[in-house]
Amino acid sequence: MTLELRHLDLVQAAVEEGGLTRAGQRLGLSQSALSHQLRAVEEQFGVTLFHRIGRRLVLAPAGERILQTARLVIPEMKRTEMELQQNSNRVYGTIRLAAECYSCYQWLPAIIRRFVRNNTGVDLRIVTGATEKPIEALLGNDLDIAIISQPPRDQRLKIVELFEDELVAVTSLGHSLAGKPYLRPKDFGSETLYSYPSLSTSPVYQRMLRTAGIRPKEVSEIPLTEAILQLVKNGFGVAVLARWIIQPYLTNGEYLSFPITARGLRRKWCAVIRSSKSSPEPLAALLQALRNESLTAVNKFD
Repeated sequence: MTLELRHLDLVQAAVEEGGLTRAGQRLGLSQSALSHQLRAVEEQFGVTLFHRIGRRLVLAPAGERILQTARLVIPEMKRTEMELQQNSNRVYGTIRLAAECYSCYQWLPAIIRRFVRNNTGVDLRIVTGATEKPIEALLGNDLDIAIISQPPRDQRLKIVELFEDELVAVTSLGHSLAGKPYLRPKDFGSETLYSYPSLSTSPVYQRMLRTAGIRPKEVSEIPLTEAILQLVKNGFGVAVLARWIIQPYLTNGEYLSFPITARGLRRKWCAVIRSSKSSPEPLAALLQALRNESLTAVNKFD
């Protein structure tokens, strides 16, 4: 036998009702059944729960200990039952999310805040430590959603498209490339190129530089937008950034942005989860919120 919730109920009812008869009535048990269950606990653990003085029951130390536990556990159980009944569609547990680029945390928190406000049973955590390798973390079950711009082809993953943005080149106002309508791959050949980490797997490298056989003078991957722009402003090189990221900085006249190739260079952002026959309801709801709101959130920066 192990100590169960019903045993806590027995002791608490006997104390609060002042006897086994009324305690049995409260619990829907006969007095003999209640007495039998109390004796079983006493025999199992080799303790005395009550001292019987005449018709009175007086708690023994072991009974006092069980009563203390009952007064902690039973109210908490009732509160949990009430929350489950009142929020049966909204008690979900934890969702862990990360994006492949720190710049995403400019628009992502606003969506998450609205989602959590409408889904109070969800504990949603942003795992910034998985930013550099979100797919690896996802497949390792350390994440539930990864937001990335180049989803791999992997049957273990389910991909939900979110929005499309444009990558542009950024220079200082007086740079030698200023005045061009757009930049071609060869324009990067003599430049130090600044971008966020993982440039070697990004569209600008795969679809433009590598295809054209162009290697910049140097590639420097920096996670902070402000640091990249300071280096560009002071003439150390050019940057490749999303148009929505650079747009607010163009108003001060210190930077210029250019399309990459005459057609421009665009990429698609996706939310990625592990494949399964069906997504848990909260995960599906968050994916829907990201799909509906991410483009609007990004466009606020343009």
